[in-house]
Amino acid sequence: MFISFLNKYFIMQKIGNLKIDKGALLAPMADYTNIAFRTLAKEYGSALQYTELISAKAITYNSKRTIEMLAVSEAEKPVFLQLFGNDPAIIGEAIKIIEKKFPKNFVGYDLNCGCSVPKALRGKYGCYLMDHSKVVGNIIAAMKNATKKPITIKLRIGLEKETYLAVAKEAEKNGVDAITLHARFGKQGYGGKANWKKIKKLKEAVKVPVIGNGDVVDVATFEQMKKETGCDFVMIARGSIGNAFLFKQVKQSCEKKKVSEKTSVEILKEGEKFLDLADSFSLGVNSVRGYFIGLANGFNGAKKLRNEFATAKTINDIKKSFIDYFD
Repeated sequence: MFISFLNKYFIMQKIGNLKIDKGALLAPMADYTNIAFRTLAKEYGSALQYTELISAKAITYNSKRTIEMLAVSEAEKPVFLQLFGNDPAIIGEAIKIIEKKFPKNFVGYDLNCGCSVPKALRGKYGCYLMDHSKVVGNIIAAMKNATKKPITIKLRIGLEKETYLAVAKEAEKNGVDAITLHARFGKQGYGGKANWKKIKKLKEAVKVPVIGNGDVVDVATFEQMKKETGCDFVMIARGSIGNAFLFKQVKQSCEKKKVSEKTSVEILKEGEKFLDLADSFSLGVNSVRGYFIGLANGFNGAKKLRNEFATAKTINDIKKSFIDYFD
């Protein structure tokens, strides 16, 4: 009984050799989880930040834009870098390059097996790999050989057919330190409802920590996922866009504290923090727009505000619309 208690509450609060604080994890999201968003999420209580997916091949080519995307702030750490690709040698080489050039930026690396946009499927990466478990195993082995840092993987249930258990088993056999499951098929995109039963099934099938992902939008769904699936960690994606305050609420819940209410004052504070961070990291309007479109939700006038954000040509345009509404 005592060993079981330790396993549940202490041992599994690690990913590999990395201790994870209480709270939710920020998911990797293309065009969203930039340096400003990640820093903001950490400030509000996210336990671990993931970058948006980054091309391993582009790293080996020393792509200027890709290298710029590897920037990390001290305030956002700890951070995992999510890589995409399908060649074990190239992905292993990319990690070695990063470990040499930016040894302190990342505490671990993640393999993307979930992106299901047409470009990913044509390029034979992301969710395409869900039909190729042996390739996934070889990639994980190469990643483990390239670094002593933890390696994680983010899966879907499958592309069109259910393959996640086979892929997870192959990843585990080759040394993966944790497995995230976004409980939808790739072909679903973000449609339909996430099938949390698959997360529970994964947790029962593997010995490494399981990270649940899909349809967590508030404290209630965070707690519900933990209870229903038994997952070790919960990763929040779209529910946090324009809503980093959710990480504060989740952490308060985990610490058995009173959960703060998200008021218009808090929305104003969060938006201003994000604008300040965007300015300090010299981000452009397209790196900011999505966050504010997500923020403009669930209150009177939100649709009009979203339209203003969507058509804004500069960050100052976004700032003016935002301040005029909330201040």
